[in-house]
Amino acid sequence: MADEELAALLQRYYSGEGGLWPTIRERVAAELRRRGIEGARHIRFRRRDDEYEVIIEDASGYEPE
Repeated sequence: MADEELAALLQRYYSGEGGLWPTIRERVAAELRRRGIEGARHIRFRRRDDEYEVIIEDASGYEPE
C-alpha cells in the first residue's frame, strides 16, 4: 500500500493536478532501490477506499509502441 505521502500525491494527481507524475515515479523508484529491486518496472495504482495499492510488475519484455 502507498504510504501517506505517496497517497496524497496520487490523490492530487488523479484530481487533475499536473506535473506530479515524475515525483510519483521517483518516490516508487526510490522505494524499489531501497528494497534492492532493479530493472524495468511497470507501475500501476489501484484505489482501495481511502488508500492506494501500488502494483509493480516486471517490464523487462515490454516494448513501447
